[in-house]
Amino acid sequence: MNKRLFRVHPIMIPFFLFFYLSGEIAMYALVFGSLLAHELGHLFVAVCMGAKIQSCTILPYGGEIKMEQFSKLSKTIQVCVILGGPFCTLLLLLFGMLIDFPQANIFIMIQYLILGLNLLPIFPLDGGRIIHSIFPERYEELIGYSGCICVIIFTISCLYFPQGLAFTLIFLFLVFQNLSYWRFRKYKLAFDWITEST
Repeated sequence: MNKRLFRVHPIMIPFFLFFYLSGEIAMYALVFGSLLAHELGHLFVAVCMGAKIQSCTILPYGGEIKMEQFSKLSKTIQVCVILGGPFCTLLLLLFGMLIDFPQANIFIMIQYLILGLNLLPIFPLDGGRIIHSIFPERYEELIGYSGCICVIIFTISCLYFPQGLAFTLIFLFLVFQNLSYWRFRKYKLAFDWITEST
């Protein structure tokens, strides 16, 4: 197993700076802790299902887990691993609703945002990954559609919600991620074909 299992993507730096400079240290701790819990949900299910974890990178919308030959696992296992993160976030949401503690309202709002964002049918969010697991042959269409939707949401956010800087940055990041996936789509498809053939 990779010694550096957990990583934080550099895109998180502007988010950390924003919370730090605005004096919202409590918000930063809640967001980061919630993202970690979300990824631990994925990791827990993956380990229970026998998947081999290579790395886990924390991102603004959750994270990205790399596993050995994930596409070779059955569709049921893939979907279970993907739903592990949202399920963990749902548990945190229920905890926030049932237990009264300082910052509970903010904590609940964060869980709603992470859950709602991750279940959008956009790659590489969990909703998009579920679609990819069920219909792997539609990968090119999925990332093309995802990239277009992210550009539209980013543009609308810039024009009509300029105060939602964090939200806007997330979708800008997703735009670039989908562009990267699009550029290397043929290599990925060829790699998947080779690994599935062996």
